[in-house]
Amino acid sequence: MRYLKQLVIPVTLISIVSTFSNTALAQDDIVFKAMKDEMNRSMKELKIKGHESPYFISYTIKDKDLMRITGSFGAIDSKNIERDRDLNVELRVGDYDLDNTRFSDGGLFGAILGGRMSRGESITVDDDYKVLRQSIWSETDDAYKGAIEKLEAKKAFLQQNIVKDRPADFSKEPALTSLEPPVKVQCDETKWSNIVRQLSAVYKDYPKVDQSLVMFGLDTLNRWFVNSEGTKTFSARPEYVLLVTASARADDGYVVCDSEVFVGRTEADFPTLPELEKRLRAMGERLTNSIKAPLLEDYDGPVLFEGEAAGEFFSQTLGQNFGNPIEPLGGGIASMMGSTNPLKDKFGQRVLPTFMSVVDDPSATEFKGTKLFGGMNIDHEGVKTEKLTLIDKGILKTFCSTRTPSRYVKQSNGHSRYGNASTTNLFVNTETTTSKDQMYKKLRELGKQEGLKSVLVVRRVQNLFTSVLDPKSILMGMLGSMRKQSGFSLLPASLVYQVDVETGAETLARITPFNGVGLSTLRDIVATGDDSTAYPILLPTVSQGDALSIVAPSVLIKEIDTQKADKNTEKAPILPNPYFEQKAAK
Repeated sequence: MRYLKQLVIPVTLISIVSTFSNTALAQDDIVFKAMKDEMNRSMKELKIKGHESPYFISYTIKDKDLMRITGSFGAIDSKNIERDRDLNVELRVGDYDLDNTRFSDGGLFGAILGGRMSRGESITVDDDYKVLRQSIWSETDDAYKGAIEKLEAKKAFLQQNIVKDRPADFSKEPALTSLEPPVKVQCDETKWSNIVRQLSAVYKDYPKVDQSLVMFGLDTLNRWFVNSEGTKTFSARPEYVLLVTASARADDGYVVCDSEVFVGRTEADFPTLPELEKRLRAMGERLTNSIKAPLLEDYDGPVLFEGEAAGEFFSQTLGQNFGNPIEPLGGGIASMMGSTNPLKDKFGQRVLPTFMSVVDDPSATEFKGTKLFGGMNIDHEGVKTEKLTLIDKGILKTFCSTRTPSRYVKQSNGHSRYGNASTTNLFVNTETTTSKDQMYKKLRELGKQEGLKSVLVVRRVQNLFTSVLDPKSILMGMLGSMRKQSGFSLLPASLVYQVDVETGAETLARITPFNGVGLSTLRDIVATGDDSTAYPILLPTVSQGDALSIVAPSVLIKEIDTQKADKNTEKAPILPNPYFEQKAAK
C-alpha cells in the first residue's frame, strides 16, 4: 500500500466549506483595498537608488476551502479539512520588451520556475486590512529585490550572447474589470465519509485487487486579482471530485491499473450511489480478468483507441503540448525544458490528417448533455479568453498563450492558469466519421496488410493518478517517448483486446507499455469514429478547482508499437491478504 500514500501528494486539486455569502462582491472589499493601496504605493515609491522602479505589478490572493476524504477497503484513511489563503506577487522591472523574467541562471530553482512564476506566500484568512497590507508589502519588497538581480544578470547574458528572433518579455493587454459572486458551499462530512467507506468496501469482494483508493474532495476557490494596468477581477468556483483508482498484479509481475473519475460543480452532478458502486464493481471485474490475460510484447501494428482511451490518447499527446513554447534565456536545465514540446518546431505544418481539426473553447459548458469543466471567461492574468482553432485541417495554427510571448504567438489569447498556458475545453473534431463496424473492418484490413494474425483495441488508458500505483509505468512511458523522434509520452493501457484479423473474435489481453507516439503516428491516423464523447481530465499540475474537459472520437492509428517485456518485475506479496485468507476459512 506504500504507493497509495504517495497518491495524496500530487492530488492537491481534490479538495471545503467557504465563509463567503453568495452575494455580489463589493467593488472595494477589504482584500481589494489592501491590494490596491499597496500596489499604488509600490508603483510610486518602490525604488533602489541606481536601479529602475517596477513597470508592472500584479497581486493574486486565493482563498481556499478544502475538504478531502480518502478511504480504502471499507475504512477511512485520512480526512483533511482546512482553509487558507495565499498571495502571489508578480513584479517586473525593465519594460515590456526586456524585463527580469524568462531568464535562468542554470540552477535547479531556475529550472523549476523557468524564469517566470509568481512568488507565493501563505497569508491571513482574516479580512484584516493592516495584516493584509503587511503581507503584501513584505512579498513585494522581496520580489523587487529579486527582480533587480535577475534583470542585471539577464542584461549581462545578452551582452555576451547573440539571441536571434528574441520575442518581447510581456504583451500589452487592455485593462478590464470582472467581478463574479463569491461562492459558499456546505458539505455533509459525515455523509461523504460514509459514502467513501461504502464505495471503498467494494474491493473486499475482489481478492486480486491488491491496491485501491477512493478519494472524495470538494475544493472551493475564491480568487482576487489586480494589476498595475488597471485590471481587477474576482472569480469563484466550487469543484467536487470523486476519484477511484485500483490495481492488480499478474503472476508475471506486471501491474494493471485502472480508475474512474467523476467531476461536478454540485453533488447533483454525480451518479447515484448504486450507479457509482456498479461502476466500481465493473472496474474490479476488469482488473481481475485482465491479469489472467496473456501478455503481448513488442507489438507493432494498427491500434484502435475506443471511447475513454481515445480521450486519454489525445489529452496525453496533443492536449498537454498546446502551451505556447516559452524558451528561457540562459543555460542549464531550464533551457532544456523549454525545448521539450514536440509541437514546438511544427508551427504552420501538418500534425494531423487533413480531415481533423482541434478547437479549444473556453465558453463551452456542455456537449451532448454532458457538462464541461474547463471553461473560463477571464484567465488568471486578467485577460479575456478566446476560442482557438489550434489545428485546422491538420495544420498547427496556434498555441494557448499567456502574456509571455514566444516566437510563435506574440499576444495573450486568455489561456493562463496560474502563469502557465493551458487548454480549457478541448474539442478534437473530424470531417470524416466512421461507424464502429467500419472501424473494426478497417482495423482488421490493416492487420492483414502487415501480415499480423491479430490487432489491438484499447478501451482504457492509465492517467497520472492510476500510474502512481505503479510508478515504473511513468518512467517506461517517458523512456518510450524518448525513443521516438519528436515523441509524445503515452501511459500504459488498462484494458486491451486482441482481435483476430480473420474471424474478428475478441479476446482479452495485456500489452507492455507503448514506445511513445511520434508525430508521424498522428499524421497517419486512418479513421475517426462517429462517437465523440466528453471526458473530464484531471492533471496534478492543475490545482484549486480546475478540471479540464476533452471531447474526442474513437481513433484508428495505422501503426504504434509497444516495448519488449521487462525482465525484472516485482514479485507479488509472499503471504495473501489476511482478510481474504480468513474469509476463505469461514
